[in-house]
Amino acid sequence: MTVSSCGSKPLINTLTKRTVRHGLLSLFFSVALLNTAVAQQRISMNITTRQAYKGKMLRMERELYYNSNGTVVVHYTRPEEYYVTSNKVGELSVYQPKVGEVMMMYDKEAINQMETFMFFLTGDCSDLNLTKLGFIRKGSKKENGRLVTTYEPTSLEDKHFSKVVVVTENRRPIYSAFYDTGGKVVKKCYYAQYQEYALVTFPTKITQISYGDAGDSIVRREEYTNIKTSDFGSNALFNYTIPANARRVDPFKSSKGSL
Repeated sequence: MTVSSCGSKPLINTLTKRTVRHGLLSLFFSVALLNTAVAQQRISMNITTRQAYKGKMLRMERELYYNSNGTVVVHYTRPEEYYVTSNKVGELSVYQPKVGEVMMMYDKEAINQMETFMFFLTGDCSDLNLTKLGFIRKGSKKENGRLVTTYEPTSLEDKHFSKVVVVTENRRPIYSAFYDTGGKVVKKCYYAQYQEYALVTFPTKITQISYGDAGDSIVRREEYTNIKTSDFGSNALFNYTIPANARRVDPFKSSKGSL
C-alpha cells in the first residue's frame, strides 16, 4: 500500500498530494471480490502485510471495519498506532493517538488507495474494476481452462501502464500483470485461497511483486484473517470517532523524511 508506516515514519507524513493523485499504482495490492449485496451489511477483518525489499522485512497489521452506511474504520496496530476513518462522500481523517494529531482531507478515492478492499465492494470482480478505471477490453483467449484477458488504458490522466493482463478461473482473478509504456512487466499479482463468508467471496492471500528500474524487486504479501459478517465482539470499532480535542495538522505539508 502506498499509504503506510515504515519504521519510525509517521503515517501522516506519507499522506501527500503525490500519494493521493498517483495512487493508481497501489490500487491492485489487494482485491476483495464482493457482490453488490455486501454493501448492505457490515464486515470486519484483520489484515497483515509483509514486505521484503533488499533483505529487509517490514510488517504492518491493522483491523478494518466496514459499515452498511458506507463508513470505514481502519485501526493500524503495527508498527505504529493510527486510526483512519472515511465515509461515502469522501471525507477522510487520519488520527495518531500518540501525539493527538488528526489529518483531514476530502478525496472519494483516498480510502480505496489505502485499502483496495473498499475499491471492489461493488462492480464486476472478474476484471478487477479495470473498466471503471478507464481501461477497455482488447481481447480474450482460453489457456488451460482459464480465461486470459488483456486491457488497455484510454483516458487515464497518467498512463502508467500500456496494458494489464488478467487471468481468471471461474470468474475469479488468480493472476494479473501490469506493463509499463515500454512493454515491460512492472507488477505481478497473485490471488489465492478464496474463501466464502456469507455474501463475500474473498482471496485471503495476495502476493504482489513490483519490479524497479534497477532490476530489484519488492515482494509484498497480504493475508486476511478473522473475517466476520456477523457476531462481532463488543470491542468492534464500527462506530469509532476521533476525539474532538485532537489537534488538526496540514495533510499536504511535506516534512523531512516523508515520501
